[in-house]
Parts: sequence; structure tokens; C-alpha cells
Amino acid sequence: MVDLDFKRIGNNIKERRIELSLTQEHIANLLEVNPSHISNIETGHARPSLIILVRIANIMQCSVDRFLGTEYTFYADDKTEKPIEKQIELALSEKSYKVKQQILSIINIL
Repeated sequence: MVDLDFKRIGNNIKERRIELSLTQEHIANLLEVNPSHISNIETGHARPSLIILVRIANIMQCSVDRFLGTEYTFYADDKTEKPIEKQIELALSEKSYKVKQQILSIINIL
């Protein structure tokens, strides 16, 4: 079994936090943890528990999937073609927030 990439997960958390203009201190206060713990999660030096990960997602009004990105790779049948939505999700998972905004603008034009 391959370990999760906690550095990537932490970076996804940081990206969402910045999108919402939230500080690490604000998140830490809501979670009742030390702000350095949030910093350590965002840099991949700490592994958040499932409870903390879910609470962070709730605070940031998104799903845990947003943070896990491409870490979840199970497909019921890899021999079948992946739905277009999953292909799009995988293609976007590594893109920056700015690029995602540009792509969304293009989609809205269509």
C-alpha cells in the first residue's frame, strides 16, 4: 500500500484557505488547536486525523475530496472507460486556482 502524500494534501488545504482569505490562526481557533499545528499540516510535517480533516473541510465549506485530490484512485473496474467528469477532475487536480478560474470562465461561455 502506498502512503498518502500529506505534503500535497496540506498544500490543497493551504490553497483553499488562501482562496477564502482565512488565516491559519483563524482555522486553529475554530479547531481549538495551536496555529503551528495548522502550519505543520499545510507543509506536510503533520498528518491530520480524519476528524480534523473533516472539521477543516466543514470550516472551509468543501468536501474532503478537495484536499485528497488524486490520492483516491480506486475504480470499480479499471477496464471500463472513466466517466468524463472523473477525467476532468483528474486533469484539473494539479492546476492552480487561477487556471481553474480561467477554465471555469471558458466553460461558462460555452
